[in-house]
Amino acid sequence: MPSKSQSAMEFIVLASFMLVVILGFFAFTSSNILEAREEGNRKTSKDIADFVYQEIETAKSVNDGYVRVFSIPQTVNGINFSINITDDTELIVDYLDNEHVRFLPSNVTGNVSKGFNEIRKINGVVYLSPFRPPPECNDLIDNDGDGKSDMLDTGCQNLQDEDETDCGDARCEGGEGCTGCIADCGSCPIPARFFMRNVLNNVINFDENGNVILKGIFQDNTNPSTTANDEFIVKGNVGENIAVVNLVTGNMVISGSLQQNQQNMDPQGTSDDFIVKNSAGNTVAYIDEDGNFYIKGILTQNGNP
Repeated sequence: MPSKSQSAMEFIVLASFMLVVILGFFAFTSSNILEAREEGNRKTSKDIADFVYQEIETAKSVNDGYVRVFSIPQTVNGINFSINITDDTELIVDYLDNEHVRFLPSNVTGNVSKGFNEIRKINGVVYLSPFRPPPECNDLIDNDGDGKSDMLDTGCQNLQDEDETDCGDARCEGGEGCTGCIADCGSCPIPARFFMRNVLNNVINFDENGNVILKGIFQDNTNPSTTANDEFIVKGNVGENIAVVNLVTGNMVISGSLQQNQQNMDPQGTSDDFIVKNSAGNTVAYIDEDGNFYIKGILTQNGNP
């Protein structure tokens, strides 16, 4: 009958063997994953090079006068890469340190870059160069849709002018807007606001997004008593005061609690809530029958409404 020490030793040997097997399995799996990832990166580098090479092969196979614009993406799978032609002989793509080289046929000159590129064939030679579209005032296109193009459009100052729009032609077009061309686009709309004020100053301001600026201080969970000052009073369903805004001091008192940053503004249609809506008709603030004050934004005290 084996001793306890012998059994313990056998267990340790078995456990060590199993640990080695498990570590070997993980090492093998990790190695395969890394190799598959590297192979994918090498294939991506090759695919980019093959795409450009095919453009060159097509240009080589057709007659003189061939012109085409093609595009090379700025990134692949969100990852940057480099592409370059060296000495008119090698097309080199480097993607995640995986370099792929394609040797070019004879009579090919120029270079390519990410973005738009132009390829031409003239007298049997294929020319490659980054492509830059002509300026709007020299592209034979009515870019701003006013029926006139290039130098016939009053928006063009010279052939290198990049903007065919013309403030003052009664068309809100191109890069024009209410801030830069009121004549064509009109004045910018003024955001709707709801104010309460005295004869001199605003005391409370509700903006389009449900932010509230209060001139004085705010108190909740308090009995809203009235004073001799002019006040805006909200009453509950039995006539009790549930909110008071003092139009002299700018202080506000409510019987319930303040609920800020409310995403879902859902006053009850059957209750006597005091509701403030923006210009789109959406509720941005309300006081319910219990004196709770719900606002879509935040409340600022001692502010300048």
